[in-house]
Amino acid sequence: MTVYRIYNETGIELLNYNETDILEIQFSDTVKLMIILLISSIIVFTVFGNILVMLAFIVDKRLHTQSNFFLLNLAICDFIIGVFVSPLYVHYLVTGKWVFGSYLCKLWLICDYTMCTASALNVVLISYDRFLSVTKAVLYRSLQNKHRQTVIRMATVWVMSSLLYSPAIMFWESVFGKKDKDDGMCQAGFFDTWYFHLITSCFDFVLPLISISFFNLTIYWNISKRNRKRRQLYVPRPSATKEQHAKPFIIATDLGQESG
Repeated sequence: MTVYRIYNETGIELLNYNETDILEIQFSDTVKLMIILLISSIIVFTVFGNILVMLAFIVDKRLHTQSNFFLLNLAICDFIIGVFVSPLYVHYLVTGKWVFGSYLCKLWLICDYTMCTASALNVVLISYDRFLSVTKAVLYRSLQNKHRQTVIRMATVWVMSSLLYSPAIMFWESVFGKKDKDDGMCQAGFFDTWYFHLITSCFDFVLPLISISFFNLTIYWNISKRNRKRRQLYVPRPSATKEQHAKPFIIATDLGQESG
């Protein structure tokens, strides 16, 4: 637990507080109520919106395509965030204390880090699916009936997301030792370890950002190239244009009548 002390000019201690006290005093009652209402409304829309996505996928068999499987995977991640991670975070944010015990704290941290990483990787997977459908249509159509590969890709997202943070959350304190922290705090052991955040950020932010940007820019360039070719095919040639406008015509005269 980090303790902060404030002294006056003579060195007399004026104030002594810790991190938990900071969380407790940073919000007034009005602000707390606004935060609760705002985040609660977001949670409700998130949960029910993703429930509708999952129900539609279950009910309508026509939606069982490869791209919709990836959307389902993303909906599951967002649903867990809305139904479990966010409500506990609201309570922790508003009260400034974690009152649910150390085991639930570990589970909450694992779900929080894992679901956020899985959401980013699912967006990469969806972008890759769109990339294949536009740039390699023949290969994409051949993969539509291979649900085994689709399931493997979905499972890979979950495995990679879990391995990135879960072992560190569970075993960090056992390997590197426990740090002094208040019982009312719930944070991972690597919370203030900058090099760990730098390494993991490359996998859950930088690489997904680069991948998504590459896939979408490639899709844009491919579609633009097709549109340019299509316009060139439909542009009429100058000779053809002249032939279309050159119609036969007849000049009527009365020379024959005058000579008679």
